[in-house]
Amino acid sequence: MYEGQCHCGNVKLRVQQLTATGTQCTCSICARYAAIWGYFTEADVVVSIGEFGISCYCHGDKLINFNRCQQCGCVTHYTHTTPTPKTRLAVNYRMFPSEVLEQITVRTFDGAKTWQYLD
Repeated sequence: MYEGQCHCGNVKLRVQQLTATGTQCTCSICARYAAIWGYFTEADVVVSIGEFGISCYCHGDKLINFNRCQQCGCVTHYTHTTPTPKTRLAVNYRMFPSEVLEQITVRTFDGAKTWQYLD
């Protein structure tokens, strides 16, 4: 079991296993968040939200909610705007202990221009 959390601990993420890769995207929002995304399904991730709650930001095609802790502001994960157990949920691996990043390969996705991986 792998667990991550926002800075204040209000939002906790738990996954059974890590993905082989994490993605840093160069699109306008992901580059600003400096996130490294691990892609799962809604059914694969346990998200626990404490008393401060979360807020989200939705942009562009309005398909993704970027979720952040309302207390410390960390962007913890993103969800589809109409989730089902099989829709994608991406966790921000930056919320996990640094050892997690040492166990995965981080790839760069050019979400700003070509929509291709750059490696």
